[in-house]
Amino acid sequence: MNKGNKDRPVLTAAMIKERALALGAGACGIGDIRHFVGDDIQHNPLSILPNATAVIGFGIPVPRGLYFAMRDKRQYFNYTSLGVKYTDESFAEIFLLKMGAMIEDAGYDACLQRSVPGFRVKGDKSTNPETARTYELEFASSVGDGKAVPDVIIDYNKAAVVCGLGEIGMHGRVINPKYGSFMRYVFIITDMPLECDEPFSGSLCDRCARCIDACPGRAIGEEGVDSWQCSVYYRGAHRSNPFMTDECLKDHPDREAILNGEMRFDKASAEAIYPYLDFLPKTHFGYLACLCAKACEIACYEHLKEVGKL
Repeated sequence: MNKGNKDRPVLTAAMIKERALALGAGACGIGDIRHFVGDDIQHNPLSILPNATAVIGFGIPVPRGLYFAMRDKRQYFNYTSLGVKYTDESFAEIFLLKMGAMIEDAGYDACLQRSVPGFRVKGDKSTNPETARTYELEFASSVGDGKAVPDVIIDYNKAAVVCGLGEIGMHGRVINPKYGSFMRYVFIITDMPLECDEPFSGSLCDRCARCIDACPGRAIGEEGVDSWQCSVYYRGAHRSNPFMTDECLKDHPDREAILNGEMRFDKASAEAIYPYLDFLPKTHFGYLACLCAKACEIACYEHLKEVGKL
């Protein structure tokens, strides 16, 4: 490409941030690519754009009313439809295309990055509780020694921290100083020379462990989040699920342990019980209704409000 063409518009970091907020982002930060040097090539932005200079991060707020409606057992499906599916699959795509066009019109490359809900890189045995199925790209292969195996999926949590947008909490979600964990994140990897922000260095998560106590499936521990355990209780395998009936899992020998959150699940046992947890319809993108009501994130938000950190 003809970089630095005099006929191209001049862009600055401030202009990008101003445009992002005007288009609906709640937060925008720019991370120096040097913070990713030496990272695992399967999650490294430099594996996608080798001459990258920066990663631009954008936080898209999810209305907290959607969370509180689930907490109060009034409404569940709108969080899935609007807070997850629409935010990631519609709004984020249009937002990124507009921001990417702005950067490429200035003569630079913009590699747009949004959530990849149904994929895991080769070797990643975790899952995404929000989706009906997750596929590990186990049959992909590299085109040469030292090269990444497609598809490369960046580490969204690290990218958000590097861009100065927040801190990773015990519940595995990024906590933003204004919105808590009620945000979805998207990124642009670019070779545009930009003034970068410092990585987030504040202290939001005080390890109060309220997220651990709030999870109905005991999927969160000091060591992190068990995604397969989370996936079962995200789907509603617990007593707090208002759609639970006496017939659900009626003949299962471990029904009481499951409903009490005492049963431990791995990949095989989680997938085996999914067919019994069909309480609300899937969206046409395969996203599932959140029947744990995001209890961990709500507990985190309420605690941070109480102590004056939000």
